[in-house]
Amino acid sequence: MEFKLQLVACLSEGNEPLLEDVFTWSREDLSLASVGLTLAESKELLQCIQQTMIGQQIATHLQLHQPVGLRKKGSYSLQLKTLFGNVTVDSPRYYRPPTEAGPKTFSPLQHLFPQHVTPERLYLETKWASLIPYQKTADLLHDVLPLGAKLSGTTIQQHLHAVVEAQEQLLPQEVAPFHGVCQLEREALPCPARPLVVGLDGGYVRHWHKKGCFEVIAGKSIPAEGGAKCFGFVQEVDAKPRRRVFEVLRAQGLQANQSVEFFTDGAAVLRSLTSYLSAESTHILDWFHLTMRLTVLQQYALGFAQVDAAGGKAFQDRLHSIKWHLWHGNAERALDKILDLDDLLAVHQDDTLMARKYSKLKPLTRLIADFHTYVEQNSGFIVDYSERQRYGERVSTGFVESAVNQVLAKRMVKRQQMQWTRKGAHLLVQARTKVLNEEWEDCFRQQYPGFRPLSAEPLAMAA
Repeated sequence: MEFKLQLVACLSEGNEPLLEDVFTWSREDLSLASVGLTLAESKELLQCIQQTMIGQQIATHLQLHQPVGLRKKGSYSLQLKTLFGNVTVDSPRYYRPPTEAGPKTFSPLQHLFPQHVTPERLYLETKWASLIPYQKTADLLHDVLPLGAKLSGTTIQQHLHAVVEAQEQLLPQEVAPFHGVCQLEREALPCPARPLVVGLDGGYVRHWHKKGCFEVIAGKSIPAEGGAKCFGFVQEVDAKPRRRVFEVLRAQGLQANQSVEFFTDGAAVLRSLTSYLSAESTHILDWFHLTMRLTVLQQYALGFAQVDAAGGKAFQDRLHSIKWHLWHGNAERALDKILDLDDLLAVHQDDTLMARKYSKLKPLTRLIADFHTYVEQNSGFIVDYSERQRYGERVSTGFVESAVNQVLAKRMVKRQQMQWTRKGAHLLVQARTKVLNEEWEDCFRQQYPGFRPLSAEPLAMAA
C-alpha cells in the first residue's frame, strides 16, 4: 500500500492553485510496529512540508515586492532555522540607486528576516531550557523534531540569553516613587478588599569562576484574588530590581492606595528593594526566620542541661518566654530576656571544669549575642503575630521557601554540581519565572508582532 501527500498552494484569487507532491511512503503487511507513521517518517514529512511552504511563501513575496528599475547583483543562500528543520532559500540582492546613501546593495529578505531563527523555534527552545538543563533540551528537541545535527546545549543557552536580553530592554526605567499620584487621587480610588502579600528570600547557587556561591533573590506575590506570581533576579547584575518587583505587583492589580505586606528575613538588602513601591506598604519580619534561630538555641540548651540541670532548665524556660514575647510583638521585653540568657552563662565563663564538660559554651554565648543583635536591628518589623494568626493573616513566608525551591533548586540544583555565572543565572531566572507564571507566550507576542495572535472570541448573541 502506497500513500502520497500533496500540498495545494492557493496563491491568490483568479490564479490556479499549485499542486505539488510532498511526501510518499509505502506499507506492506499491517502489524503493530507498522501501523501509522513512524517518528522518522513524521520528521521527514514535517521537514518536506516546511521546505515547500516556505519556498512558496518567499517566492510569492518576492514576486509582489520585486524592486522596479533596479539592477540585480545576484543571489546568495539564506538558511532559516525553523521548528521543523533548517530551510535554505535563495535571497536576491539588488543595487541601490546612485542617489541613495548607504550600502551599494540590499536584500529584501534580509530586512524581512533580521535573525535567522524563527520565533516558534525560539519559544520552544527557551521554554524547555527554563525547565530542564540546556543539553537535555537539545536532546529532547532532536528526538521529536527534524532539527539540524549541530544543535547543542550551548546554542540553546545563547538563544535564551539573546531572547531575555531583548526583553530586558523593554522593562521601564527605575523611578521613585512608582505611583506618581497625590493623596487626593489615592483617596478617590476604590478601596481594595485585602492587601497584597509579598515574600522575598535568597537562595545560593555555585559560582562558575570562583569557589563558593552567590545569592539569587527569589520571591512570590499572592493577591487577594487570582493566582500567585513568582519573580527572581541576581542583584549584582540586575539594574532594575525594584521596577521588576513593581511590574509583578502591577500585573496583579496593585493600586496606589492598596496595602502591601512585605515579608523578609530581616536582611537590609531585601528591605531596600521594596522601598517606595507602595505608599501603603508594611514590612514584617518573617516568623519562620525568628523561630529558626530560637530552635538552634534550644538545641544548645539541651546539651547545656546535661552538665547543669538547674541552669539548663532555667535556660529553656527563658527561651520559651522569649518566644512568647516575640510571638505577641513585644520585642523590647524579648531583648531584656535575651540579656538574661547571657547572665545565666556568665556564671560558667571562667569555670574550666564546665568548659571541659560542655565545649559549646563559647559558641552558645556568641549565638546569643548574634540573636540579640538580630532582634534589636529588626525590632521595628516585629508585629503581633498572634493577633495576625487570629484574624487569618499570614505570619510566615513558607510560600516563599517553596518559590525558592521552584525557581532555583529544581533547575539550578547544586546536587548535580551545576555552576553558573551571575549573568547566566539572572537571565535564566527571568525566563523560568515567566514560564512558571504562564507569561512566556505573551512576552513573545510583545517581542515578535504576529506571533501566535490571540483569536477573537465571538460575542454571545442576546436571546
